[in-house]
Amino acid sequence: MCRVSELQRKGRWPMRRDFAVRGHDVLKFDDLDQFGRELQHLKVHSLAYSPGKSLPVTTRNGTTVNVGLANYVRRRLAQYDAEIVTLSCYVNMIHPNKPEQTKLIAQLAHYLQLAPMFGTRIVATETGSLDPTFVFTKNNFGSAPFKTLIKNVQTLLPVAHDSGTYLALEPGINHPLWSLDRVADLIQAVGEDPNLKLIIDPANLVLSGTDQPEQILQEALQRFGERIVAIHLKDFRWVSEAAHRIETVVPGQGVVDVPALIRLVDRWQPYGIKCFDELPDGKLEQTLALPWISEGSSLS
Repeated sequence: MCRVSELQRKGRWPMRRDFAVRGHDVLKFDDLDQFGRELQHLKVHSLAYSPGKSLPVTTRNGTTVNVGLANYVRRRLAQYDAEIVTLSCYVNMIHPNKPEQTKLIAQLAHYLQLAPMFGTRIVATETGSLDPTFVFTKNNFGSAPFKTLIKNVQTLLPVAHDSGTYLALEPGINHPLWSLDRVADLIQAVGEDPNLKLIIDPANLVLSGTDQPEQILQEALQRFGERIVAIHLKDFRWVSEAAHRIETVVPGQGVVDVPALIRLVDRWQPYGIKCFDELPDGKLEQTLALPWISEGSSLS
């Protein structure tokens, strides 16, 4: 007990070694046994899992997910000592085509209902864009897309309550939920509903080279605390700061101090969910082999 208290006071909790990864970064698709064996090889136990991306043929890109499939996936992953920590259903919540928007919100509601069968209560999504191709546009910052977002969140939260699940939104600069202040506005708009949760990727909230991911994460943790259910970690370098274009890289090769982010998260959320996000194609194994990931050697 003394040892734990000492570690907590010094901000040096033992690291959660099973960092979560995106299921579709494990390059085995539509075959849960091959997928499970690869997880064992990588020593991965926790997944941010998108049925549409890991089972693209089986689920017709995520559109035919059902109770039986969800139970089957949960059981098969358990045989390989793996679990889904967040169920990904990343849709455009403010799609400019109204019938398409309605269809996507219905899909998100369906995932909220199915999440417990997959073994999690967290359904994750970003909030979308007025540009379906997601080219950066400040039009997403306006009041109209934000009102659309509020309306759709208010539609989904009763489903989350009825299902015992959480709607976890990931803010980002090219979305109607583009800043931490906007997050606070949304929370207030839905009456601080406890089933609205957050996934924070500080790199997604960087608008310019002067913004510091560690400071963004610190502020998010201070302001929203337990409403944050997962942290996404990524490193990047600037392609065009003026156009807000970045290129993700293997952690340690860009401008983000990823070990500092991990230390910060562990001080606030010991053993919390930390997921590597948007790794360059084929670089998952290289990332997990980094000494400060596999051994935690520079994190204490």
